[in-house]
Amino acid sequence: MAGRKEKFVIGSIRRLLNGTARMSRRQAGALGYYLLSKPRRAADEPLSTAFMEQAQRYTIDAAGTKVQCFHWPGKGPSVLLLHGWESHTGRWFAFFEPLRAAGYSIYAFDAPAHGKSGGSRFSALIYAEALADYLGYHEFAPDYWIAHSAGGMAAILYLTEMEARYVPSQLVSMAVPGELEHFIDKFCDFLGVHEKVKKGIDDQFRRKLDVSYSDISFVNYARNLQVPGLIIHDECDDLAPIASAYLMHENWAGSTLITTRDCGHSLTGELVPALVLEYLRHCHVTP
Repeated sequence: MAGRKEKFVIGSIRRLLNGTARMSRRQAGALGYYLLSKPRRAADEPLSTAFMEQAQRYTIDAAGTKVQCFHWPGKGPSVLLLHGWESHTGRWFAFFEPLRAAGYSIYAFDAPAHGKSGGSRFSALIYAEALADYLGYHEFAPDYWIAHSAGGMAAILYLTEMEARYVPSQLVSMAVPGELEHFIDKFCDFLGVHEKVKKGIDDQFRRKLDVSYSDISFVNYARNLQVPGLIIHDECDDLAPIASAYLMHENWAGSTLITTRDCGHSLTGELVPALVLEYLRHCHVTP
C-alpha cells in the first residue's frame, strides 16, 4: 500500500513539474528547487530508537532553527556523527555499539528539517551553517568527524568555504557526491522530469546563489582541506559515482581511500563501521 502511495505521489509531482515546464521553465525550476530544499523526514526505527534513548538530549539555536542534539559521554576521544539527506541521527545505529565499546565520547545532531530538529528548508549550505553554530555553542570540535553524504558535503563546505574556528583532527567522508550536479541528475531521473525542469533548477541556483549547481564541486573543495582523513565509497553507489571518490582522493592531501562493494550509497552493514573503527584506532589526536 505504501509503495503504491509513493508511486502516486511521485507520478503527481512528475506531472506537475513537466506540465509547468511546458508553460514556464522558470516556474518549473522554482518548484523543483523548492522540492530539493524540502526533504522528507525519515521515520524512526526500533534499532535507531533503542540507542538514541540512551543519549543526553538538548536543543540549541542553529541556522535559524531549533536543532536536536545528542551526546553519549565516553572517556576516550570525541566523535561527531553527521548524517545525510532525508536521514537523521538514528542512521548511525550500526556505529553506536562499536564506538561506545571503544570508549569514544559520541556527539551528533539532526540537521535542520531532519529528524527531531526544527526548520522546513534544507541545503548543504544550511547544514554547514548549522554545523558552525553547533561547534560555536560547544566551543570545541570533536576529535573525529564521521560524515555521510550531505553530512560530508556540509563538513567540507564548513572546513573549506567558511571561517572554520573549530576543526577536527580527522574527517571520515562517506559516500560524498563529488559534484552537486550528480545529485541533481539523480533527483531528476528519479522523478522522470523533462530536461527543462533541470535547466530551470539551475536557473534558480544562479538567481539565489549566483552560481550554477554544476560549479559546486566537492572534488575541487577537497584541494583546500587542511585536515587528514578517510574516504569510504562503494563501487556500486547509484547516487554518487565512484569516479568522484578517486578524484577527491587525488585532490585531498593526507587522505586515505577505501572502496567497498555492494554496500550501496548508504554504506549499510557491519563492514563499514569496522573499517572506520580500525582507521580511527591508528589515528592520534592532536593535543
